[in-house]
Amino acid sequence: MNHAGRNMKPEITTLRKFRDMIAYMNLPVFSYIDNDDFAIIKIHDMGLKMPYITPTFRPDFYTLIIVSEGKGTFMAGDHVFELGAQHVFMKYPDSYLSSGWTESPVGYNISFTENFLIKYFPDGIDEIPVKDITNAFNYGLSDDDYKPFDEICAEMYNEAISSSSNKYEMIANLLIHFLLLIQQHQNKIKLETQNEKNALILASFFKNVDQNFNMLLSGKSSAVLRTKEHAQLLHVNETYLSKVISKTSGRTINQWINDRLIDEISYLLKNTHTPIPEIAQMFAFTDLGYFYTFFKRNTKTTPSSVRNDFNASDSDRTHVYRGEVVKIRTNW
Repeated sequence: MNHAGRNMKPEITTLRKFRDMIAYMNLPVFSYIDNDDFAIIKIHDMGLKMPYITPTFRPDFYTLIIVSEGKGTFMAGDHVFELGAQHVFMKYPDSYLSSGWTESPVGYNISFTENFLIKYFPDGIDEIPVKDITNAFNYGLSDDDYKPFDEICAEMYNEAISSSSNKYEMIANLLIHFLLLIQQHQNKIKLETQNEKNALILASFFKNVDQNFNMLLSGKSSAVLRTKEHAQLLHVNETYLSKVISKTSGRTINQWINDRLIDEISYLLKNTHTPIPEIAQMFAFTDLGYFYTFFKRNTKTTPSSVRNDFNASDSDRTHVYRGEVVKIRTNW
């Protein structure tokens, strides 16, 4: 197979668990990582050969990347994030993730699930920062702001490799501290009044949206849930749900769902060879004409233009994945 040809696409897998992903990339799965709900690794211990590109995954866990040195690019869904020295990156579950490193990274990669916090620090679940439409955050920090993140990671890592019987309780406490620090830097979404009940409804709505899109992509559902269906799932009426989501997040239900549709569709247009009619059908568009109208109304361009423009952006830069040369885009 000629990997030097044009229009190479990142390899998309169906793997969702951290240990499965690491093993798939032929990277070391360290013995201290004994479950799929939490893991911390030193990126610089992974033996990555520069430049390095990962396949595309759709993780079911939160991802934290803390970079002391190095340079890389992460794609969360259709959004691109440039990481460098003293960057802290956080990605939420249930959207596509791929990455490429061009300069050897020094830092930590942390993965955790909600189940981990529920088991070891149940009150901490409320400290997960509120996400925005990109499903990720990326902060470049000053020396003083970065230092506590690095120190917390060092403590978490030391606990993880220890044989302490209560190490996960200690790690959960440190993780909550880490998430609270992220909240201090979060500036994407400004919540107006978010009482406990509204916060729960918002979090449940996001979770149901994620679940709906996972089922669409896996072929287990053929319908995009809208306000009526989300209200039924949450056992509230449509008007009340609409007001809560709009007031708490600053966006309407349809805005959240339409933006998610555009993000998922755009990713597949750019990063796969899947025919456009199949992509439309995947997201429950039975009328191809309406699919084109919907996409153009929300993006001011056409699906074909998005795919063609992206394919035309191939550069001469290459990355190495599993020993093979793979093309990578200039806008990564």
